[in-house]
Amino acid sequence: MENFNWRNKVAVITGASVGIGASTAVALANAGMLVVGLARRQELVEALNSKVTGEGKIIGRQCDLSNDEQLVSSFQWIQEKFECIQVLVCNAGILKANFLSESPTKDIKELFDLNVVATASCLRETLKHMAKKRLSCHIVVINSVLGHRIPEVPVPLFSVYPATKHAITALCQTIRQEIHFLKLNIKLTSICPGMVDTDFLNVYSQAVDELPKLQPDDVAKAVLYALDTPDGVQVEDIILQKMRKVD
Repeated sequence: MENFNWRNKVAVITGASVGIGASTAVALANAGMLVVGLARRQELVEALNSKVTGEGKIIGRQCDLSNDEQLVSSFQWIQEKFECIQVLVCNAGILKANFLSESPTKDIKELFDLNVVATASCLRETLKHMAKKRLSCHIVVINSVLGHRIPEVPVPLFSVYPATKHAITALCQTIRQEIHFLKLNIKLTSICPGMVDTDFLNVYSQAVDELPKLQPDDVAKAVLYALDTPDGVQVEDIILQKMRKVD
């Protein structure tokens, strides 16, 4: 991407060790960005540099986002080490396949703590930083089609996962209003993929084997599309699904 606006700028990606986060980290580094990947397994993030063929680089930072102290200190470290975070990709999340009637409170809290509370905290820390810098910035939130609608499925093992994603949909809308009210030059895009072929789906085992699934690179390309829009153009929501094969 020769004329990519964010070349040589800093991007932070949460949940960057595998799946969508890893593919997005590589895509942004190949587009010339310096990517800081937050994950519990730092070594997996840094190993992604072997896939970088562009001018950028990926730096790993160990962080358990469900630990608020680690989360805040990681964003402070990034702000001290790098002049400005101009792109944030909130990708970290978990899925626990179960019926709500069989979901222990511990699992329900873990889903909300990482999918909603940690995401909101990452957005808070980044917004404070971006507001001080007053530069052109972009926030991308990896949401889900389940944040908009919940399909009828043979075995609905969704538990509270769609509820966490509906919360993220609302959060994105309120933050856009906050950005406008504070007169900040920050775009915010919510990217809502359908089923993606990642380790994330292991909890469903064979139940989803035959269903059409996106690849992580498909979502990474949607991130690049949103980032590459002209000044004054904000892509608010992207919903993408894998098409069924036509015989």
